[in-house]
Amino acid sequence: MTPEGGIRGILSKAASGALDLVFPKNLYCLCCEDTCEKSRIHGICDSCAAQMNWLDHDPFRASLDEFAFDRVMSCCVYGFYARKIIHGLKLHSRTYIAENIGLLMAEKAKLEGGSFTAVVPVPMTPAKKRKRGYNQTELLSKYISRELKLPVWKDVLEKVRETRSMRLSTGEERRSLLEGAYKAPEGARGKLNGADILLVDDVVTTGSTADACAIALKDAGARSVSVLCFASTARGYIDSAEDNVVQ
Repeated sequence: MTPEGGIRGILSKAASGALDLVFPKNLYCLCCEDTCEKSRIHGICDSCAAQMNWLDHDPFRASLDEFAFDRVMSCCVYGFYARKIIHGLKLHSRTYIAENIGLLMAEKAKLEGGSFTAVVPVPMTPAKKRKRGYNQTELLSKYISRELKLPVWKDVLEKVRETRSMRLSTGEERRSLLEGAYKAPEGARGKLNGADILLVDDVVTTGSTADACAIALKDAGARSVSVLCFASTARGYIDSAEDNVVQ
């Protein structure tokens, strides 16, 4: 590192520390925005946490034979509170939320167990990423990989074409729309051969996106694909009250 680079790094850390003093992390709940106890390291107050439907099982376990992925690890059901958190991350540029829920997701993966080669975020098209300014799954993967001590492979999967909004589409319609939308670049095939992939997404509803990604990864040689998400529908299908999913 050059002296200039070292100075910049020191200044950046100092600035970050100063901001933490003025705006302490997790001071406000991610859901209700009321003040939080300092001990609530995930930024969700006790009241909101009690209202969330936390999952202790694979919501797709009864229908895994329909999908290319091997399992889904989900922290909670995609309901009112989870949706508010996800919309803050996706729609309101509250990128700091990624650390909070990324740590929750990493804890979920530890509880579920398993050996993984690398973390792979669900990709966006370059145009979509430019429009939003970031890919939330890449932000989540950063914190998940840090906790699990795994590399992040952003170069083994890409979204090669944009898909129209699928908010009100059925699972079958989504799978048709996503067919061929994801692929592993030719250069990634050697890297993926025999790999056990931890595929990261924020929300899993019908499982169509995760399925399309898993197909591409396994076609390129991945041995297994486990999906890790913050929230999912309870049974893998969109309920009429929970269909406001932003892609």
